[in-house]
Amino acid sequence: MIVPPAAACFGWSARAWARPWTQFVRSRPGMRFNTGLEIGAGPRSSLAPLMLAFTERVECSAFDAAQLPAIQALNARLLPPAQAARIAYTRQDVRAPQGRWDVIVLKSVLGGVHRVHDSRLMDVHATLARLAAQHLNPGGLLVTLDNGRTALEPLLARLGARRNGWRFFRREDFPPAEARFSFGVLGVASAATRLGALGARIDDALYLADRLLSPLARQHAVHLHVYRAAS
Repeated sequence: MIVPPAAACFGWSARAWARPWTQFVRSRPGMRFNTGLEIGAGPRSSLAPLMLAFTERVECSAFDAAQLPAIQALNARLLPPAQAARIAYTRQDVRAPQGRWDVIVLKSVLGGVHRVHDSRLMDVHATLARLAAQHLNPGGLLVTLDNGRTALEPLLARLGARRNGWRFFRREDFPPAEARFSFGVLGVASAATRLGALGARIDDALYLADRLLSPLARQHAVHLHVYRAAS
């Protein structure tokens, strides 16, 4: 079994996002599932290859079906053909997915679906509860990775960086979880998406600084939560 480096699957600010994921996987040695669903994959970021390490068959989905060929090509570059064949590609909407799975993974989905100008935290909680109750097999896991609201948020808002209404979460915004892993203070945006190779180096520098700052911070830039369906 060949598992690509976690950072290779996260797109932007990859090392910061990969750190909570790696902690989650290491906390559950021997974890195995038959079926899994990734909701919200994109042409630059898909966690389906990482899910293959503990899931026999993975459904990799996007809201926009037109993106699926690019997502499939992205994952094919990271995987041997036999492993790539264990991933199916479909269109799914997090608000009404079709089916049940043993594990469901969302990366940076909740903040976009439940933007601050047209939703409330109770809507976020309702989405999580519905996914766990209606779309997980008994005892299955729901894993969410979300953008966090750090102490830099007021400054970013004044600079106009949050005009699209994307929801950034405080740690207390989430319902109680079976497990939580958080990381980062400075990595609240990706320089690489704006500045290319130079921006990628800036992101790496911010990641190194965040390794020192994260243990001291109460609010973090990336949150991973694990919820379990009733057995």
